[in-house]
Amino acid sequence: MNTHMISHPTLRRGARILLAGAALALAAGCAATGPSTPSSAAPAPTATAPTWSVSAQAADLPPGVYQSAYSARAQRLYMTSAIGRPPVKESRLLALDPASLRVVDSVVPAPQAGRTDGQVQAVYGLTVDDDRSQIWTTNTRSGSVAVYRQSDLSLVKQFPDDAAPHARDVLVDTAHHRAYVSSPASNVIHVFDSATLQPLPGITLSGAGEAPKPMSLALDAGHQRLYAVSLNTAEVFAIDTATGRQAARYAVPGAQGASGIAIDSQAQRIYVASQKSGDLTVLDARDGRVLQHLATGAGALNVAFDPVHRLAYVANRGSGTVTVVDEHGVIQAQVDTGSAPNHAALDPQGHAWVMVKKSKDDPRGDRLVRIEARR
Repeated sequence: MNTHMISHPTLRRGARILLAGAALALAAGCAATGPSTPSSAAPAPTATAPTWSVSAQAADLPPGVYQSAYSARAQRLYMTSAIGRPPVKESRLLALDPASLRVVDSVVPAPQAGRTDGQVQAVYGLTVDDDRSQIWTTNTRSGSVAVYRQSDLSLVKQFPDDAAPHARDVLVDTAHHRAYVSSPASNVIHVFDSATLQPLPGITLSGAGEAPKPMSLALDAGHQRLYAVSLNTAEVFAIDTATGRQAARYAVPGAQGASGIAIDSQAQRIYVASQKSGDLTVLDARDGRVLQHLATGAGALNVAFDPVHRLAYVANRGSGTVTVVDEHGVIQAQVDTGSAPNHAALDPQGHAWVMVKKSKDDPRGDRLVRIEARR
């Protein structure tokens, strides 16, 4: 695997970019269709000088990358890849050594039962369950979910097709032994018992108007809340993980194509990235008040919050950048990743791991960008 380090000019004042190397479409990321430009209503980023220095290192990956998740227990970054539209015959679950940035293991999902065209149970979304040393993946094309072992990527369980129609994101709440799966094809969060590996009754989301289409998920284990963001209705839903019931619903004013969500448990702030409006909205998790709203870049697809350095990372798929924002709403850096940054995951040290998909205009594509922030 090739790795690269390229120096870039100073970004704003005090923010350095060292770039190494260089939606989800409906299949797994449900990237919004239509224009993907920042909203004209979004205020310009603050002119306050950045106080963080940012560096990035990149490594080439197999084609078709989608999402990643970091396992503190295994000290591995697990990644999914899937190529093309149905029948999807090429897909891999990958394990990467974060020290060497090399893929150390991979497995091809099993063929999808009942099909004769060679389609496999392609993997798109994923999360880790470190309590059980397992990996949960979503099989978007078959509307299913699968569980693998972290140690050797062997299959533990493949759930039946349509167990979670058009499954997108998956998160595991180890305290309550629950795995949650979002389904943009419905207004339901599908639920599974992560201990017994059995399906449980889903959670139906109720919005202000039309049925919501849940996209990304975020878990605040300390406050027993699961958050979901709706693509079509610009709403955030809070679910009480103790009762499994919807506890609150917040509107996200000005958001178009809301798809990414992250939570700052300490400050009780919700971060929402919106594709069509190309922006980031910060809400108070206690009452839904809008605290900040700023343009980040075209196609803002996903967002991750780092509690170590208290920074948010917004993957702007359309503009080929990752925007680094501090807890005060100050843009610290605009990292040029190239191509189409699709998803960001974090490790316990606060490093951001960004999956960059290949676009037709970028032959480099399909790579991992590791971003590190320093004072």
